[in-house]
Amino acid sequence: MLTTVSPIDSPPVGRPRSEDADARILLAAIELYGEAGWSGYNLTKVTQLAGVGKSSMYARWSDKSRLLQDAFRVHVPVPAPTGTNVWDILSEWAAARVKMYLGPHSQAIRRVFVEMSTGEPTITALQDYLYTMPIAVLRSRIWEFKTNGYLPVTTSVTRLIDGIEGSVLMRSFSIPPENVPCFLSEIPEYVETLVADQLRAPLRAGEIRLARIAS
Repeated sequence: MLTTVSPIDSPPVGRPRSEDADARILLAAIELYGEAGWSGYNLTKVTQLAGVGKSSMYARWSDKSRLLQDAFRVHVPVPAPTGTNVWDILSEWAAARVKMYLGPHSQAIRRVFVEMSTGEPTITALQDYLYTMPIAVLRSRIWEFKTNGYLPVTTSVTRLIDGIEGSVLMRSFSIPPENVPCFLSEIPEYVETLVADQLRAPLRAGEIRLARIAS
């Protein structure tokens, strides 16, 4: 997962820290990564894009990996699953993921997915932050409801989550840029249909199984 050290938690090195410089550096880092990918991302280019001196940069971050991870934590927050029932949890999850994938730093998020297979440790850490760990938390929440009888015993929690996350991911990554504003305004309707479709299959399977037992 991402390192837990936040840029604002680090003790000052050299001159007092400037929150404005911190903000510009973090924004420049995630924007540069989105445009150039890991191979084109380095501290020198971040410094130039942020409009700060090298001394200011290295007084704050001397490691490009930690800088990029901090930039994602600041600019791409990943909310935990919320809600008190399966419908609400999946609905709120899907809506939050759409907004994340189509947010102001969608290009950087897409870069992470494209570069997952490289094995670069920083990209793996970002993958854990954006995808692996949040999915694991969601799976645990849904399993609680299945264990307590709120989903049919035949329900595959993995396939249920894959269906929702996969649909959101593909829809977000394939929608033409000019259609994004309209799509974002229709998130409630999209999410309601998506969750209903995904929950219908396990519920129907449970009904079929019960009918077979009864017969």
